[in-house]
Amino acid sequence: MARATAPPQAVATMTAAQLERRQRVIDAVVELVASGRVDDWGMKDVAERSGVALGTIYRYFSSKDHLAAAALRAWATTLDARPGASAGDTPADRLVAILRQAVRAYQRQPAFARLLMMTATSTDPFASECYAEMGASVYTTLGTALDGLDPDERRRVLDVIGAVWYQALIEWVNDRKTIGQVHEALESAARLVLAGPTPTP
Repeated sequence: MARATAPPQAVATMTAAQLERRQRVIDAVVELVASGRVDDWGMKDVAERSGVALGTIYRYFSSKDHLAAAALRAWATTLDARPGASAGDTPADRLVAILRQAVRAYQRQPAFARLLMMTATSTDPFASECYAEMGASVYTTLGTALDGLDPDERRRVLDVIGAVWYQALIEWVNDRKTIGQVHEALESAARLVLAGPTPTP
């Protein structure tokens, strides 16, 4: 996979015009993935769709993986995973409600679930950085259901839920689980880690 010869320009150092071009590039990838082209696109496709020169794209992104991860992060930030008023009174109820909202977003646009799997296994350090930033944002959203928990305990709960979520999505993407089974796995995990196992009579 072709890579830029130097690290990409830091977003914090970009001018307004550069940020606008960078956003057009990201938007082009989001559109390509939404149309079903998860991996069937190249940097030239993005340049043509965004109207941004190929060399400029490589100044902003180290590789296709980096660009894909940035697009996934941008898509994820548009999702509203806040629980509704009927979410429930317990932390488990609220966490399950947020998880259901999040999974429905991937259900509506399954191409982004496949993109998530690809990004998670990328070896590009800048793609990994985007993935970590997205993960931190997801943890913040999920953590709103667990405000009463000690921060360390909340982190442990979210680590378990994150692992179950990732594995369940992998199995769904590979047609080994239905979306209903994904919801069931996440709800079971959330209620188990927050309430503990039910003692055997």
